[in-house]
Order: sequence, then C-alpha cells, then structure tokens
Amino acid sequence: VTVPSYSAAGTLFQGLCGAPDAPHPLSKIPGGRGGGRDPCLSAVIYKDEKLTVNQDLPVHDGKPHIIHFQYKITEVKISSWDAVLSNQSLFVEIPDGLLADGSKEGLLALLEFAEEKMKASYVFICFRKNREDRALFLIQTRKANPHPCSWRHLL
Repeated sequence: VTVPSYSAAGTLFQGLCGAPDAPHPLSKIPGGRGGGRDPCLSAVIYKDEKLTVNQDLPVHDGKPHIIHFQYKITEVKISSWDAVLSNQSLFVEIPDGLLADGSKEGLLALLEFAEEKMKASYVFICFRKNREDRALFLIQTRKANPHPCSWRHLL
C-alpha cells in the first residue's frame, strides 16, 4: 500500500484509501497548557429570568451528572453553585469564602429546582465545617424543606 504524500503546506493530507482524511480534533495534552481544568461541553437544561442550569456533556446513563447552577442576583452579580446528581440524590457544594448578598436566595432557588424539576429524592449540602456562616445555611435550608432529622449535631 502506498500513501500519497503532500507537496505544500495547506494541501490536504490523503488517507490510506486515497481520499482526503477527515479533520481530527486537537490532541489533548495531559496536564497541558493553562492553570485550570480542561473546559467541558455543557448544555443548558433550564433557564428563566433568574436561574440558569447547565449540565456537563457527555452524559452516560447510570453515571453521576455534573450540574452547574447560576442565580442572577443583579445585572452584574451572579452566584454559582456546582453539584453532582447521582441516583436521584443531588450533592451541592457551597463555594469557599464570603458569598455575595442574595446567595441564600440562589441556594433556595436551587433547592426548589432540585425538588420540583429534577425530582431529586435527597439533596446534600456540602461545605467546610469551619465556615463562620454555616448556621445560616442550615437554618435557611431547614425552613425551605423541614425534615424530622436532627440538625443539632451539625451546629
């Protein structure tokens, strides 16, 4: 089998069958350029005037789904929450540091969306135990969805 060669830059490479080869995506370099994570493709699964919900792609049946919530506080302020949906349970991570005014409303909107639209059976709120404002989140989430479990050991 002979493979035709190219003669100049910009000329199409030919595959083994003699036809031009299909374009290929750029190779991914592990630990490559940039300081952050590799960007993922995501799809908007819900959007209204305040709340936007994106889901990372591809989604594989039976595997956890990564969900991103953005709540519009003002024209220039947005609170963002990352979550993982697995077996009808949503695990929400509260970001470190001070949260913008209005973030609690964003968390409540997220909880309502999880219950009403995603039909999540359980929602787990994950945050560092040394947060100074952790009691506020526990009280607010308890008001939003009262449950007979004891919260005293978390305070």
